[in-house]
Amino acid sequence: MRVTHNAMTESLVRYLTAQNEALYDRQTIIASQKRINKASDDPIGMGKVLDYRQTLASIDQYQTNIQSGMTRLDVTETHLALVDDLLQVMRSIGQTAADSTSESRQWAAEEVKMLYDQILELANSKLNNNYIFSGYQTKTAPFSRDDTLATTFDQYTVSYNGDAGDVQFIVANNTEVTIDADGRPLFHNAAAGGVNIFDTIRDLIVGLENDDTDAISAQSNLIGQARTQINNIRAANPTIYYQLEVTDKHWQNYTPKIQDLLAQEEDADITKAVVELQSIELAYQTTLATAARIIQPGLIQFLK
Repeated sequence: MRVTHNAMTESLVRYLTAQNEALYDRQTIIASQKRINKASDDPIGMGKVLDYRQTLASIDQYQTNIQSGMTRLDVTETHLALVDDLLQVMRSIGQTAADSTSESRQWAAEEVKMLYDQILELANSKLNNNYIFSGYQTKTAPFSRDDTLATTFDQYTVSYNGDAGDVQFIVANNTEVTIDADGRPLFHNAAAGGVNIFDTIRDLIVGLENDDTDAISAQSNLIGQARTQINNIRAANPTIYYQLEVTDKHWQNYTPKIQDLLAQEEDADITKAVVELQSIELAYQTTLATAARIIQPGLIQFLK
């Protein structure tokens, strides 16, 4: 079989191209410290790598959701604890005023009005610029009153502007934790057989201003029921919080396992890659030297 000069040259070019690609691959492995940098490096391995990365991304989102849920519960608990404290003070004021003088009741009415405003402000609390007790209507203040009206009764009557929505936090595949965001069961529950806290405080104020001791006593007792109403709902939150904590702990323990599997599949053996790079560089230099010896005589013959 006759081997022409052109055939040898083409063969050398193919070898040099292949060695250049091999050099580039090993240099990329060393620079990235990854065995797989593109799908063609290991199609099956790349599929596993992408799956592990997706799993880690999902876990990261779950943990973000868990932290958001825990923060919401913390904020809710803090605000409702303050409401409970204010109601307790208000009830004490009403019980004392029922047996007090007319002048003392007028002072008590002004004090209750200030406490009323504080409770209304807490009922309109925000988290991350969203109202937490307005259901899905997170940009709308859940409770409002018109303090420009003529009578105390009208001025201290509150309307609910939200809806019955709640908040869902996806914490695992097909697993959601729901936190109620409807403010009515807490503050505006008369329609469901509970206590409308704002109406109760309003009627206490009216009773104090009118020296109506029966109304003062009755509303003071209702404020006690309002505290029970709020605390019954608060009692469910620790269970939800615990569920979030347990789930977060699970992901904290599970994440390193996925990271190890990803590293086993993706990370390069740098020592091996360096040895291979040196071997390929030697072969490349040898091929260049061989090409120089072959191409030079061919060029001389061509010039003749």
